[in-house]
Amino acid sequence: MAPWQSSFIKTHTLTDSYLSDAEPIVQWVKAEYIKMMGLPFCLGLNGAQGSGKSTLAAYLAAALGNDGLSVAVVSIDDFYLSPEERQMLATNQHPLLKTRGVPGTHSILQAIDVVDSFKAQRQFILPRFDKSQDKPFKSQYWQKVETPPDILILEGWCIGLKPEPNARLQSPVNSLEAKYDNSGAYRHYVNTCLAQDYQQLFSLLDKLIYLNVQAFDRVYQWRLQQERQLKVNLGDGMTDNEVAEFIQYFERLTVWGFASLPKQSDLTVRVNEAHRFIFE
Repeated sequence: MAPWQSSFIKTHTLTDSYLSDAEPIVQWVKAEYIKMMGLPFCLGLNGAQGSGKSTLAAYLAAALGNDGLSVAVVSIDDFYLSPEERQMLATNQHPLLKTRGVPGTHSILQAIDVVDSFKAQRQFILPRFDKSQDKPFKSQYWQKVETPPDILILEGWCIGLKPEPNARLQSPVNSLEAKYDNSGAYRHYVNTCLAQDYQQLFSLLDKLIYLNVQAFDRVYQWRLQQERQLKVNLGDGMTDNEVAEFIQYFERLTVWGFASLPKQSDLTVRVNEAHRFIFE
């Protein structure tokens, strides 16, 4: 184990098995980068909440960086709209859009501009979002990338998703939709957003990795663990009931990902209950 790997394992509170689990993904990304013949390589990484996508993105950046490649990482979460912007959506479109999460609650044109700039090898700025305050960090805390990297990793729970077929939109998927979106206006709006500018963003991806957690029940358990750790670290966080309601915003498209993403991703990695990677 190299010193940088030991440091990574300690920092992210991982077991040594993570290194062997992640190594095939590192090698796959290196091979795909080589195929790009030196062109800017934008890698999409999709995984449900708690799947380990942010940790994997960080590990890929560290491993590839150790091999001499420059890597920048940004999350789709960093492009969330401000509370004020989401309140306008809630007023003008649907009250559920006040809560960050679904397509329609991101500054997606900003994300497109970032990836376009990367592809053109221009300098760009990566925004950062403060989830503890539910608002973007002030711009002085954003990351200015003056020398474009070899690889840009765009990670997030809805990365690469195509819009749902209309037949899937007919019925609520959970109690949140049944109570607050009985007419279907919210889910149709979200799907329309996903079908438009989000597809333009996803078309800029050169390859897509999908971390398939296989069951939505795991999302609740893992998000619960994350939130409890936040309380330990920051002294504040959602209650168990608030977590249960919050993840319902993500359920529809996460479940749609179970059905659709294995067919369209370039690499699908199953994630088991112990967070171990299993390759298909």
